[in-house]
Amino acid sequence: MEKEIGARLRNARESKGMSLEQVQETTKIKTRYLHAIEENDFNVLPGKFYTRAFIREYASAVGIDPEQMMEEHKDEMPSFEKEGAAQYKSVQSSSKEPAAKRGNINKYLPTVMTFVLIIGILFVAYIFIMDGNNDLGSGAAEQEASSNDISVPEPSEAADSESTPVSSESSGEESADDEEDTNKEQSGEEGSSSSEKENPSGNDQESESFEISLAEKGTGNFPQHTYNISTAEEKSLTIELKGTAYLEIQGEETGENLISPIEYSPADSPVKVDVSDKKQVFIKTGNALGTIVKINGEQIDFQTQQATQKLLLNFK
Repeated sequence: MEKEIGARLRNARESKGMSLEQVQETTKIKTRYLHAIEENDFNVLPGKFYTRAFIREYASAVGIDPEQMMEEHKDEMPSFEKEGAAQYKSVQSSSKEPAAKRGNINKYLPTVMTFVLIIGILFVAYIFIMDGNNDLGSGAAEQEASSNDISVPEPSEAADSESTPVSSESSGEESADDEEDTNKEQSGEEGSSSSEKENPSGNDQESESFEISLAEKGTGNFPQHTYNISTAEEKSLTIELKGTAYLEIQGEETGENLISPIEYSPADSPVKVDVSDKKQVFIKTGNALGTIVKINGEQIDFQTQQATQKLLLNFK
């Protein structure tokens, strides 16, 4: 059977009087991808998974039941079997190398541990011997000093008379120091209480200046979720990836691409996007379960379990 899915979609679009640009506005899929679908040139699309997702989205936009159409044209859809087999082989080859390296390490581990143990024992013995020599030397020095000292007792009356004024002076100084410390503590408490009165809320104002709320939860096979974000701070958008994902990020005001619409891998993570001057940002991903979207460090959740999902962020 000749391929008919592209022609069927094109005929449905033309019967509704829609241009490719209008379909792009509805689906957020680039016109060159839409044209490739109509020509059945699936090699132009970013991957087999995205081919199926784009065809479903196109069908919904032109009034065709996506699931029914996919079932009727299932023989024309690209298969995942070869792609999965290639990935499995790559995982097997990568897992063999660490196993071989671990075998070499385990072979020499007992020798290394024995060597380290011997060094430790010698170090402890050296420390013990050095401490013993130091104790002997200090004991001999103390004996020699005590044998050379001559104690000369002083009259007890003179000692008492001299010690009395000294103790009175020291007690006076101690009382003055205590009084000064008390004054410092009181002034410090007053200062801290006054600062608490001036700013009783602490960091509450800063936390209240940033708020994320879900305005609309999307539905369907390619749901779009809308969030309203209120922030007085400078906005920063970060995308973290746990797996390979096709990403498309646009400034909705102008429709410009903020990053290249391609597949990104965990090696590219995190993907940082400048949205400081944007009032609206549109995000599309083909692996929502492995994609983490953060605004100013706060995560924006995808609301469903579909792989392909969209986010529309409105900044206020």
